[in-house]
Amino acid sequence: MTRHHNTEPGRDGFTLVEMLVVIAIIATLVALLLPAVQGARESARRIQCGNNIKQIALGLQSYHTIQGGLPRTICNRNADNATATASGGSTAWTLGRPDTWNVELFPQLELQNLYDGFDYAKKVGDATTSAAKPVSNLDLCQRVLPGHACPSDPVSSDPVLENRCNMATGTSLGHGQWYAGSLGPSHARGACQLCPTDTTWGTSPTPSRSNPCCNGNPGDAGQLGKDGYFPGFFGNNPVRITFDDCRDGLSNTVILGETLPRESVHNGIYVTNPMTVLLSTPINTFALQSEIVPDGGHDAASGSAIDHRVNGIKSRHPGGAMVAMADGSTQFLSETMSFPVLWALGTRRLGSLDVAPASIE
Repeated sequence: MTRHHNTEPGRDGFTLVEMLVVIAIIATLVALLLPAVQGARESARRIQCGNNIKQIALGLQSYHTIQGGLPRTICNRNADNATATASGGSTAWTLGRPDTWNVELFPQLELQNLYDGFDYAKKVGDATTSAAKPVSNLDLCQRVLPGHACPSDPVSSDPVLENRCNMATGTSLGHGQWYAGSLGPSHARGACQLCPTDTTWGTSPTPSRSNPCCNGNPGDAGQLGKDGYFPGFFGNNPVRITFDDCRDGLSNTVILGETLPRESVHNGIYVTNPMTVLLSTPINTFALQSEIVPDGGHDAASGSAIDHRVNGIKSRHPGGAMVAMADGSTQFLSETMSFPVLWALGTRRLGSLDVAPASIE
């Protein structure tokens, strides 16, 4: 009996066609899964960001309980200095000392050692040391702070920025400010850039205390609350606000807003006049690339004309940004939210001294 053997060569691998099919299947699966993975990572980053801003808001509540009020935006330890009260507080910016509201909050945020390390008689950019203060103010300003940067912003990977303005010594290295105090629905410098002229809302490009978009003292030259009047909790003036000043309820009023420090040289933890966020600017209104000051610079050539773009609430989260309310709760505000609702969230006393109720009905 003759046995026939199979002489066909054995198949030890995939054919080219089979390999291409496998690659195509893998590519399809990756394309399907990648958005889900990226979404999960962003969700985790947003949760962390919300926790960051919440801890700072709770720190403000603790500070208020101990001190009987919120920290001043500028000049806390140096509030009695004659310079601090001259010219409606505007010349206080030139003190250049590290008693900003952020620093005043350090003991409530488990940063007591850093708080104690500063020499409050010296300027932020002072590089000198002493036996009592062996680390200079300038060096302390370059320490990375836990919980003070939004992980969704790529800049947060290196949060010590080169061009922070400290007023007294030009530009310097310093930690950026991702969570800024709320000035409320106030105007920046000059006319209101984004106010609609539709009289239905009672608004116009002219700042006034009855204008919900650009609330403020018309006599103020638009210096972000330097005259001591501002509808939110923070203004660039040595004025202390208390929670009793909030007639609308702490859960209804924004106290902190997320922002992007790379867009403004005045946005830093140790900046003498730290940037306050305006609630008269739509969420996620970004500065133009040409308006972002390069490292080593100070102000963009367009200067005050861009305040309405650099000073708003914004983030790298898709669709909106985080805020903290004065009661310590947090919210994610959509970039599509109603403009009048945003104004209302920013003012402490809607319908009383800040904004006429009829103007947002």
